[in-house]
Amino acid sequence: MHRLHDTAEALQEHRGPDTTAHSTAVGIDVGGTKIAAGLVAEGTITSRHREATPSDPDLLLDAIVAAATSVMPATGATAVGVGYPGMVTAEGVIAAGPNVALKSFPLASALAERIGVPVVVENDAAAATWAEFRMGAGRGVDRNLAMVTLGTGVGGGLVLDGRLFRGSHGFAAELGHMIIRADQRIGPSGIPGEVEAYCSGTALRSLAVEAVADGRAPAGSPLREIRTLTGDVITRAARDGDALAVALLDQLGHDLGVAMASVVNLLDVEMIVVGGGLGEADDLLLDTARATMWTHVLGAQRRPEVPVVPARLGNDAGVIGAALLAADRA
Repeated sequence: MHRLHDTAEALQEHRGPDTTAHSTAVGIDVGGTKIAAGLVAEGTITSRHREATPSDPDLLLDAIVAAATSVMPATGATAVGVGYPGMVTAEGVIAAGPNVALKSFPLASALAERIGVPVVVENDAAAATWAEFRMGAGRGVDRNLAMVTLGTGVGGGLVLDGRLFRGSHGFAAELGHMIIRADQRIGPSGIPGEVEAYCSGTALRSLAVEAVADGRAPAGSPLREIRTLTGDVITRAARDGDALAVALLDQLGHDLGVAMASVVNLLDVEMIVVGGGLGEADDLLLDTARATMWTHVLGAQRRPEVPVVPARLGNDAGVIGAALLAADRA
């Protein structure tokens, strides 16, 4: 079995010389409903595999192994990287995960033993952040970048001084659990007033359902069809001019801007990248988020602009980022 973390320094990647042209690795993105795998060569996915995410822990481990081997070339890949939702320790142990089966489980070592190559396991949003920094929207950033992913929940990642920042235990950059309204709406994690309670797809649907129940949805609005109500439905309705949908996304953008201002004030990042399904709403929420952020940033008139930009790599970011991390540490 391969020892992946011999020193504290081995836990940090740095942009350094661009080695992507000389690396091949497998990247796997484990989601609540699907597992996406890809062979990544020269920073590009050259083969793909997808399958449903099992709820049973034993079946989930089998599915990850099957996904990795399905895209691994006959000559073998140098390493496998896995992006996994939840809290992942520096040693690749799943400490906690809200949406998938494995908890308190040494995933990196278990997979390395079964697949026979080094395996790196990282938080899925952190893996996506590394991909955007190296290959996507943040490619021109020198040292410091934050990413927030708006999906079913809210994830995040940080690159500080050109390195993926994990904190003392591997649990850093949980931007979805920052507090923006103390003692208010409780998020899925049970933390009152957290970003995830206001800026996730789950929160957006809940707010829409509340608005419909309060009679705020106009006649003919697609938001009145609660059974089919999703973030995509709300976004499409907003683009079609539905007043309630526009208001909901505007409120989400405001809350996101407040959260991003705290990130800028604390870390002085050069750029914030917004990804995930809701990130595709782009101007419907990011215009408000940008404006709100600058009203809450210290010394806004005296500091350089901090662009807030949509992610470029889409659903491929997790796979690419996991593979890059594996190649960096192999």
